[in-house]
Amino acid sequence: MRRDAIGVWTRVALSTVVGAVTLVAVDPPRPEARLSWAVAVPAGAAAGLALFVAVERRRASPLRPAPNPAATLAFLALFALNEEVIWRRLVLGETLRGGAIAGVAASTIGFALMHRVRRATHLVTGVVFGCTYVFTGSLAASVVAHWTYNVLVAAVLPRARAPAEAPA
Repeated sequence: MRRDAIGVWTRVALSTVVGAVTLVAVDPPRPEARLSWAVAVPAGAAAGLALFVAVERRRASPLRPAPNPAATLAFLALFALNEEVIWRRLVLGETLRGGAIAGVAASTIGFALMHRVRRATHLVTGVVFGCTYVFTGSLAASVVAHWTYNVLVAAVLPRARAPAEAPA
């Protein structure tokens, strides 16, 4: 693994830890749990797949194998967990006090602005991930939706390679 890939892994891991510690300290409100975990997780995977089909269908190319599929899947899982803890659990959770629409809007706008490219696409993905969290009441569902979408994007879009795949 290249040095820059190790740096990215480290930053994502540290920000995930900071997000988790902040969750313990702040404990923002949560949407009402509407689905059991066993139903919410497949619903999240379906949301991620539907999002990919809707957003990326024109840009997709044939599947390409990842040089290190386990590292890629792990990195994408950690990254999805990190962003969902920050943007859905913390930001959306705190803004739920103003209503679900305000919460989804605030977390989506922040999520899109945080990304440096394809902000319009990130507005769409942010809405889907936020609505998945609100409608299921399960952060796991939005994490799985995010991870599913990212895995599909990484599999078919040549520029969407995770840092874990950087050549040695």
